[in-house]
Amino acid sequence: MRIGVLLAVGCALALPALPASAGPCRGCIFDAPSQTSDPVPLIVVLHGDREHAPAAAARWKKAVLARGWALLALECPSPLDSWWQWGGEASWVVDRIADSTGTTAIDRDRIYLVGWSGGASYIGERASRWTSTFAAVVLHGGGVPPFDATCPSRSLPAYFLVGDRNPLHRLAVDLRDYFVDCKQDVTWDLVAGGDHGKEEDALSRKKADVILDWMAAHALGKSR
Repeated sequence: MRIGVLLAVGCALALPALPASAGPCRGCIFDAPSQTSDPVPLIVVLHGDREHAPAAAARWKKAVLARGWALLALECPSPLDSWWQWGGEASWVVDRIADSTGTTAIDRDRIYLVGWSGGASYIGERASRWTSTFAAVVLHGGGVPPFDATCPSRSLPAYFLVGDRNPLHRLAVDLRDYFVDCKQDVTWDLVAGGDHGKEEDALSRKKADVILDWMAAHALGKSR
C-alpha cells in the first residue's frame, strides 16, 4: 500500500446508530441552521481512518453553525472505515449531498470539501474530479498526489493544514506541488514540528474560523 498507515489516530469506534440529524447514508451527519429559508454554504467533511462521521463533524460543527452554514459529515461506505482504502468514485461523495440535505436550501456556488487524515488523502488522489461541485478543498493532516497529473478544469483553491513531522508529510508536499503546478490558489498552513497528533490539535475553534473565512472568499469556479 502506497500510503501505509496514514494518518489516522482516531479511536476505533463501533459504527453509531443514525442520530436524528443524520442523512439517508448510514452513519452520516447533517446539521443546518433551523431559522433560515435562504440558501446557505455547505461544508462536506470526510473522516480519517478508523474513526467515523460524528468525530469529523465535531471538529467543525460549532464554527460552521455559528456562522449560519450547514455541515455534512459523510461516513465511508466501506467496512474498512478508510476513504483511501475504499477508493470509490468521487461521484458517490457528490451524490450524497442531494440525498442528505433534504429541504435545506444550499448555495450551490459555496460547497466546500474538507478531509482529515485518510479523508484528505482520498480527496488528493481525485483532485481534478471535484471541480464541478466544490468551490474549494481543505486538506487537514494528510494528502496524497492525484492518480494522474490532469489539472482541475476550473479553479479549485486548496488549503493545507499539515505538520512537517508527519512521517508521510512528503506526500502532502507533492499534492501541494500539483496544485501549484496547475496554477491553483494554495494556502500552506504549516504546523512546524507537528506530528499527526499536533496536526489534529491545530484545528482549534480559532483556526476553524480562519479556514471558514478563507472558504468564504471562494465561490464555485472563481475567487473574489
